Amino acid sequence: MAKRKKTLRWHPAFYAGMQIELQEDAGRLEFKAEHALGSEPVRADLLIIKKTDDRPLKKTIGKIFRTHNIVEYKSPGHSLTIDAFYKACGYVNLYKAVTGGADEVRITDMTLTLVCSCYPGKLISHLEKVRGYSIREGAPGVYYVNGDVIPIQIVLVRRLPEEESRWLRSLTNRMTEKEEIGRLLENYEGHKADPLYRTVMDLVVRANWKRFEEVRTEMCDALVELMEDYVEEQIEERMERRIKERVEQRIKEQIEEQKEAGIKSLICSLRNLGIPRKAAVLQLEEQYNLADESAEQYVEKYWKE
Repeated sequence: MAKRKKTLRWHPAFYAGMQIELQEDAGRLEFKAEHALGSEPVRADLLIIKKTDDRPLKKTIGKIFRTHNIVEYKSPGHSLTIDAFYKACGYVNLYKAVTGGADEVRITDMTLTLVCSCYPGKLISHLEKVRGYSIREGAPGVYYVNGDVIPIQIVLVRRLPEEESRWLRSLTNRMTEKEEIGRLLENYEGHKADPLYRTVMDLVVRANWKRFEEVRTEMCDALVELMEDYVEEQIEERMERRIKERVEQRIKEQIEEQKEAGIKSLICSLRNLGIPRKAAVLQLEEQYNLADESAEQYVEKYWKE
């Protein structure tokens, strides 16, 4: 089956993956994707608000979380650069400054998490040599940045342990091991009714379609059947969406056609009654809520018919 070229939307899958990653503590967290920072068009990728509670979260990437946690994500192919770090720090400061009343959000109640696919060597070198920070890998794939007023961590998704962070780790376009694909499919089987898992799975299959197709012949029958079922479901869903879009478009067209017919009828009636053209324009503007220019165009089009 040929893969259709389509832009991969990594961020929605990342939001879903983070919620899966932290679902053991879901009752204590509030997730806000693309959170607007004040009235300006500036948005943090993800804001996670931890409800008042001193207990640490269960998952490793949530250990440093405090009350207000800014998360920035770099999808595969995009590097976590030095400037990206300072931009994310700006989000932290802006969120602290514009949220609530004076010093309502304390800077000591905030954290910053930077998630990426590739090791940000230049950034880490900069943080150590220029900022004087110390960096240590506190757990596989999780690097703690020490020396700032707020806790900061850098998360490399492909270095996270598979068993603990399977779905967040799967956000890659370089999935190569057939065993990992098989385990992902097996895990998906028990969660395929959950829209969070479906969002991540859809992105992973699209991003790694060639590899999924290659290993399908090497999978056991059960996994082959599961993958084929998944693909069939996606095809059916897309067909349903397209049919719905076409129906909605046709309804809009019919409404416009009926409106046009009504306008034409009104113009002809006004003309036959000897109503001046200017008065006909005003009548159209009032009855159909048209702009003056649009009403003029309709009268010009139908007045002589």
